[in-house]
Amino acid sequence: MRMAAGVPLVLGLCASGLAFTLGSEHDRQAPEAGTYALPEELAGYSYVTGSVSSSPPGPAVALFQHGFGVEFMDFPQAVVLGAGGDSYRRVDVAEDRAGAETQGDPAPMLLSPDGQYVAVGDHDTTEPDVAIVDLTTGETSTYDLPQGRSVIPVAFSADGGSLAMLLSAEPTNPYRGVRITGDVGVLDLADSSTEVIDVGGTGATAAFSPDGSEIGVERASPRELSLIALGGGGSERRLSLDGVLAGPTAWSPDGRLLAITTVEPALGPPGADEPGVPSGLAFVDPTGDGGDVPEPLPLPLTGPGRVLGWDGTEAVLVLLAVEDDDAYTVSRVPLDGSEPTTLMRMDDMGSYGVGRFQLAAAAGDRLEVVDPDDVGRGPWPLLQRISAAVLAGLVMWLVAAAVVRIGRRVTLRA
Repeated sequence: MRMAAGVPLVLGLCASGLAFTLGSEHDRQAPEAGTYALPEELAGYSYVTGSVSSSPPGPAVALFQHGFGVEFMDFPQAVVLGAGGDSYRRVDVAEDRAGAETQGDPAPMLLSPDGQYVAVGDHDTTEPDVAIVDLTTGETSTYDLPQGRSVIPVAFSADGGSLAMLLSAEPTNPYRGVRITGDVGVLDLADSSTEVIDVGGTGATAAFSPDGSEIGVERASPRELSLIALGGGGSERRLSLDGVLAGPTAWSPDGRLLAITTVEPALGPPGADEPGVPSGLAFVDPTGDGGDVPEPLPLPLTGPGRVLGWDGTEAVLVLLAVEDDDAYTVSRVPLDGSEPTTLMRMDDMGSYGVGRFQLAAAAGDRLEVVDPDDVGRGPWPLLQRISAAVLAGLVMWLVAAAVVRIGRRVTLRA
């Protein structure tokens, strides 16, 4: 009987240890360099996705926010999808750098063109810097900046060596209903130097030219595009905009086109400077040579309607809303107006929705679609592992103790 009395405790400890071990999932092998794949369907929201810091996934094909905090037990997460299309990790640095102004959302974040790094800024900081998270090692490097109460990463150069950021003189809030603007800081990641481009605090977004010699800066007021030479050249050309610059990968790989998101007026408070509701894409010639420009493409874009990448020079990758369905698709859209091709689908956008979706720009012309049998999320976060271990041990102890008590009663009656 004395030995039986200790059985529940032993079983409880065994169950606790087993649960803790099962939460320590082994990492999947990283895909070969230069391989990028999207799953046919994005995996659902999960509470047990491991972090980049504790279990780096290697290069990523996508970065996004999962969850908006509007459903019960819906906690917004910053998530990267590994380049193989079957592994997910939380970018814990982006979640940790978020302040009260984000209402629980991750801090401003941007995926590098090769998917190797995530740049993380801050909406409200007294010591301006930007964090660069290495998805291969899990390590984070910070770079001090010469100015900015708010730091918003907006564009990487094609080679990943330079990072453009909006540097605002005051704290910013992504939920004020107006566009975030500032001057543009261009950080050289090799020597940690920053060139500040003074655009009167009106810069709203930016895109580097393919060779990195110029940067296109959208000015929010008045709305126009400045094409500015980098490296102290000082030259600047301006183009009028019938829409907004279509994000950090708006410039085509051959430098011949710039993508513009066309917009329709949005309902907002008087004086709000919102760009409007995305209605499609248009294109301009940044070279001024008068080359052929594709006709505008009406598209059911989801906000903010950015170009996610280019498939060569004949198609773009964008995020489209599915008509009469609560879903989005990552789709390939030919510039000649042909029918878009669906690459990946995201369902249930009304509950645990997906926002701020980005692709590794280098994946555009070598992107595969896969149908993984399962997904890897790395080791569970430590808190979840401890909680699961405690719960499993407690349940096993209670069940075993009940069995022992019943056994005693049967023995006594006999």
